[in-house]
Amino acid sequence: MKLAIVGAGSTRLPLMLASVAAAGRTCRLDAVDLFDVRPDRVAALLPVGQALAATCGTLPPVAVAATAEQALEGADAVVYTIRPGFEAGRARDERTCLDLGVLGQETTGPAGFAFAARSIPAVLGYCAIAARSNPACLPVVFTNPAGMVTQALADAGFDRAVGVCDSATVAAHALARRAGVGFDDVDFEVYGLNHLSWTRRATTGARDLLAEGLADPAFLATLVPWAAERTAAMGRIPVEYLYYWYRTADALAALRAEPRTRGEALAVDNAAMLADVGALSAAGDVSAAIVRYARYLGERNDSYMHYAKADGGHAAHGGDAGTGRDADAETALAYLRTQVGGYAEVAMELLAGRVGSAPRLMALNVPAAGAVPGFDAADVVETDCDVDAAGVRPRPHAPLPADDLALATRVKAYERLAVRAIRERSAALAEDALVAHPLVDDRALAGRLVAALGICGGGR
Repeated sequence: MKLAIVGAGSTRLPLMLASVAAAGRTCRLDAVDLFDVRPDRVAALLPVGQALAATCGTLPPVAVAATAEQALEGADAVVYTIRPGFEAGRARDERTCLDLGVLGQETTGPAGFAFAARSIPAVLGYCAIAARSNPACLPVVFTNPAGMVTQALADAGFDRAVGVCDSATVAAHALARRAGVGFDDVDFEVYGLNHLSWTRRATTGARDLLAEGLADPAFLATLVPWAAERTAAMGRIPVEYLYYWYRTADALAALRAEPRTRGEALAVDNAAMLADVGALSAAGDVSAAIVRYARYLGERNDSYMHYAKADGGHAAHGGDAGTGRDADAETALAYLRTQVGGYAEVAMELLAGRVGSAPRLMALNVPAAGAVPGFDAADVVETDCDVDAAGVRPRPHAPLPADDLALATRVKAYERLAVRAIRERSAALAEDALVAHPLVDDRALAGRLVAALGICGGGR
């Protein structure tokens, strides 16, 4: 099997390569081709990734492709982790939204629409290239907003596309850790949309892990510090991004109080890290490059959604500073190994399941296909799926809680309009989509956002 990674200049490349190496036990890869429109980023991060991968397993032959066509030629699966507009685009989107009094967050709200307007055409173009040499190629979508990008691919006929996001199983993983059981032994149920989903079942045998977790205030205060009491009363665990919906006013106030948006901070921090790691790698000092990368990753994780954390604690995705992680390369690698997993591991699990090494239960973004009540069969949802050599099949669900369904279906209506607007390059439809969005819901504001963000050509 040949795997291509398009957008390999992502700052997560070392973790991706570590997951690829670790997956060799269950999923044989014969070749991995890397491509990015910013090859200098790949060159900077690749030595760190290779060193980390060597501690996790064996990497198949890795090649850096000069063109997308070269990387995609004959690929059996392609991981898309691109960022059109780069960090500067995200920073501009988030700041523009905040200046107009709307949540400025990469995937939630109008900034997510602006990101999708850049991401969707690019991913569609790459998928078309890949399909020329292998129509059966499996598109694996990391590119955000993953649910909307996957929806656009499915609408365009790329019906094998699967959206991947590790946030959907954060709750199930946490419940497994709390109970001292392996995640593979947990049966769970997830429903909703990407970055808008809930976990309402997690069991192992006759043991109800969700009920145990909901009865543990300390556990909930760590997992969902912004909604611990509400979560216990609901009887289900919301994904962390629901903070922006349940606590919208608090979130907006917190974001506007920050001296820099997340995008603005990452634009500076990523540039500094890449310059340092690139120079160290080029000089052959990979050990120092590993230390610098580990320090960067730890600081990035520690600052993730910090405004939603209680008493300075870590949110579900937050990192631990890891005493001594940057003292030397060995301790830095030890820290980095604790960070291997996430979406990269989910992608490799998906590939392992699809090649038939063993069936998997996974939370993925796929068309509902009648399995999730309240959604059309063609609607891409985030839900628990059985994955094996025969394909990816969403599991049937009982009716969803009325308030969850109302929110998710309203956001889905926005997503349908937004994807259509992007494909038709219609600023008028883009405005309609934002009017449908619960965080906007105002025609005049929607028009200002379309113009200021330049969505579908509006205002630019």
